[in-house]
Amino acid sequence: MTTPQAHDNLAIPDALKVYAGRMYDADGHEYTPVNMWEEQFGSVVRPFVEANLNTSLPIARHVEADNTPMDEEGIWRTKFGRAPGAFDMDRRLEWMDRTGIHRQLLFAGSIGLYGTAFYFRADEYPDLYKSIQGNRKGYALELIRAYNDFCIRTARRSDRLRVVGIALQDNVEDLIAEVRRMIDGGVRAVWLPAATLPGGVSPAHPDLYPIWDMLEQSNSPVLAHVGADSDFLKTNAWRNAPAFQGWKAGEEFQMDPWTLSTLHLPVQNFLTTMVFGGVFERFPGLRFGSCEGTGQWAAPLGQLLDMWHANSHKFTFGEGSEVLPIKLRPSEYIRRNCKWSLFDIEPVDEYISQFNMPELYCYASDYPHPEGGKTPMQDQYDKLSKFGDGIVKQFFCDNGEWLMPN
Repeated sequence: MTTPQAHDNLAIPDALKVYAGRMYDADGHEYTPVNMWEEQFGSVVRPFVEANLNTSLPIARHVEADNTPMDEEGIWRTKFGRAPGAFDMDRRLEWMDRTGIHRQLLFAGSIGLYGTAFYFRADEYPDLYKSIQGNRKGYALELIRAYNDFCIRTARRSDRLRVVGIALQDNVEDLIAEVRRMIDGGVRAVWLPAATLPGGVSPAHPDLYPIWDMLEQSNSPVLAHVGADSDFLKTNAWRNAPAFQGWKAGEEFQMDPWTLSTLHLPVQNFLTTMVFGGVFERFPGLRFGSCEGTGQWAAPLGQLLDMWHANSHKFTFGEGSEVLPIKLRPSEYIRRNCKWSLFDIEPVDEYISQFNMPELYCYASDYPHPEGGKTPMQDQYDKLSKFGDGIVKQFFCDNGEWLMPN
């Protein structure tokens, strides 16, 4: 296991230097440009490389090498494939040293993200990547497996890089097998796309108990993340209005106000199912993280579920009928088993003042995506400093450590 290297040239706010080497970043990405996909992930991705060469998205911008200088400009202001450490994981460790980060959750930003999005659209949109024929969903799963192979290799390189494998399969049996393969290979975090039934069943279905058990026993969080959830609603036509046109489009989500305001709905639904379905009651050590889905709904969800739980007797068939398989109030499972990483623009101070649940929220850079901002540490510190050092440390260190334990 590698350890953070001490740096006299830290690219972090002075007020946070006391925590250098002890901070945790609960949302980062590998970002391998298209021209490097085959070298990074293997020959299986070649047809997908050819299909993506002419996209206008930043992922297709040619980058010869991961060699942008590791200076203040590169570390915080350079984004996408030219950011230092975007796809060279040794340089990512150097970037973490310079920014005082002990561990970082490393989500898919290239073949894993694009392969997952393709999986959900392969059959419904035959004109998408028309050059890829035959079993298109099957090929998408091959891309995801190639990405998970990369996760296994990277996890073995350094325990500080908490690469997030992708748990997506057509059925429960294959899903269990892939999660087991990743955990056995050293991966310590998995992304379950929240807009779809895992393996075709509810997250609370007993068929998924082996997955929750594996993750609990290995102290590996199950994570939700934006990027493959746009099909949660039966239609996105809600967005088809003049007010929502002309906004920026990211690689993970559209950036119009309607989309941004509904990002959390798939995760809220997924988590509600787990709480009411008794998953955290049966697996009390299971760790759940919601990343890049905003945090303003976290504490209010606890209030909402507590209300329905307290009044659930009104909707049963009377004494002796079925009751929910939980012994705690839903908000207690949320406090005990869940964390949220935040955008730098979120008013975390208001969340804490209103609900007094500072244990829920984690620092995240979203590096090297531009949504992370250029001064995320300073932005969040400025909001938290009024609460004192204890809350600052909880946000930048302790809560993230819970998602990325030893």
